[in-house]
Amino acid sequence: MTTDSVSPQPVHLAALTDTALHAGLIAHSCGGDTARTSEIMQRVAVALGGQRADTVVSSLNLGLTVEADGERETALRKAPHMGINFDALTHLEDIVHALETGQLDHPRFRCLLHETAARPRAWPAWQVAIMVGLACGGFAALFGGDVAAIGLTSIASTCGIALRQWLAQRHFQPLIFATAAAFVATLITGLARPLTLTPDAALAACVLFLIPGVPLINGTADLLTGNYLNGNVRLTTSVVFILGIAIGMSLALRITGS
Repeated sequence: MTTDSVSPQPVHLAALTDTALHAGLIAHSCGGDTARTSEIMQRVAVALGGQRADTVVSSLNLGLTVEADGERETALRKAPHMGINFDALTHLEDIVHALETGQLDHPRFRCLLHETAARPRAWPAWQVAIMVGLACGGFAALFGGDVAAIGLTSIASTCGIALRQWLAQRHFQPLIFATAAAFVATLITGLARPLTLTPDAALAACVLFLIPGVPLINGTADLLTGNYLNGNVRLTTSVVFILGIAIGMSLALRITGS
């Protein structure tokens, strides 16, 4: 990204609107809450020459109306899946700031948007699975688990998160992959219960990787900022995850007799 100031060039209103909406779609898909997604679209629209930008952000659609020089352009796009990619979200904030400060022109900014949308995850899936498993093992230690419980939790959680990743990549719904991942993690922990003196700590920690932290935080943030519909959607998504955890654990505990 260049740090030299770029002379602003007039941008056609339709292209301006499309670019701002594209930035909003990236923010939405990477874990931005409603206020952040709306703000990014407005900032891009104004930086490219719009005088007014009105946004609509929902779990299903994103809309933007931009006014400039007495003209008005409205665009609507289907919202992508609300995932989590804070690395891409941070990069998006950086290039939006560069656009606002004149370091980027419209073509270069548009190019960087496409690069951000295609930006790979910072870590490969297998490394994420291992580290999440170790984190759950750490929670088992905090819950008073012995060494066997910590190791057991780490292995069970790693298997569970690997299954969750595999199912999510194949576009299974959250209730399905949450139930399946909780079932596998709890089943492994339950079957190996005799190996530890603190099995309850392992059972409590092995499914913590499924706790929907980002939807809960963003849903609460939406409610506090008056975006009640989106807040309820995100919180309902969280409830679906929690329901999946409950179903998966219940089935596994019945099988293992734990």
